[in-house]
Amino acid sequence: MRAHTGTQSLQNRWRPVAWMALVAFMLNPLLVVAQTAGAGSEMLESGDRLKLTVPGRPELDQDLVLDSSGQVIIEPVGAVQLGGITTDEASLLLKQKLRLFYPTLDALELEVIRSGAVRIYVIGSVSQKGVLNYESPPTLWDVVRSFGGPQDGANLREARIIREVDGQPQVHPVDLSGMMEGKGVPTFLMEDGDTLIIPALQEGIPGVKSHDGVKVFGSVGVPTIVPIEEGTPMMDVLMLAGAPTVDAEKTKIYWVHNDGVTNKAEIVNLELFLLEGDDLGNPLVYPGDTISVEYARPSWVRANVPFILGSLAAVATILLAYDRLYNE
Repeated sequence: MRAHTGTQSLQNRWRPVAWMALVAFMLNPLLVVAQTAGAGSEMLESGDRLKLTVPGRPELDQDLVLDSSGQVIIEPVGAVQLGGITTDEASLLLKQKLRLFYPTLDALELEVIRSGAVRIYVIGSVSQKGVLNYESPPTLWDVVRSFGGPQDGANLREARIIREVDGQPQVHPVDLSGMMEGKGVPTFLMEDGDTLIIPALQEGIPGVKSHDGVKVFGSVGVPTIVPIEEGTPMMDVLMLAGAPTVDAEKTKIYWVHNDGVTNKAEIVNLELFLLEGDDLGNPLVYPGDTISVEYARPSWVRANVPFILGSLAAVATILLAYDRLYNE
């Protein structure tokens, strides 16, 4: 009788702990989402089309559509409620869900695809760099007028358009030299995601091969060789490689450059440029250079809390099952 009473007392002690462990495990994705509340990304709603991309895992890439209840069906997870939360919150929630099936997954990208939206990127020696948005595909002439025209010293004869086809960048040379005199107005039709590059007139750099591009790999949208022929700001090159991903370590960009004699390796803090506009964080890179964008290492808490909570939940489940059998 005493032993039975002692066992019941012990059960009464650990039963609340077991229930708390289960509740903590179930709330973990919500806690992670709550940490990013107010991040400023757009709110998702029914009818939104999303493009899910998992770097290094193309078999997991999917196009998703929020149904009337705000849910998406994602393989192999099933239905996930995304309506009413931001894209940043949705990215973290999907990462949590996918990690149940792929524990080593450490990054994913979620992009909202708005119907009718065409985005054109413009970089180089132009008055206004950045992204231009159109309701329908514009002509090259429309794009040139939108960004205010080229700067003094722009190399209009060597302009080019970078277009991604089947995951590989294609280069389309265009001669804009007659544009300023109203001759040969370009009618080339641009497509969503195209990048227009207007380089600056610049002397060749000794020791580098003009036919080489910049090798970009690591935590970028599209690891590739970016074709350039002259010094180009690092941020422009990274944009041509799909831009750094959400999980990129922007304070440590590894850059290898040949000065004509030997290779020199440097670490560039891109956030100096992004946060302060400091050009030290956006140096010129040249043909033949190599850029490696590292993945940011998650904190110990983010990396281990799901495992710890999962282990506690497993133990709690066993204890509760034992408790139910014992009391029957």
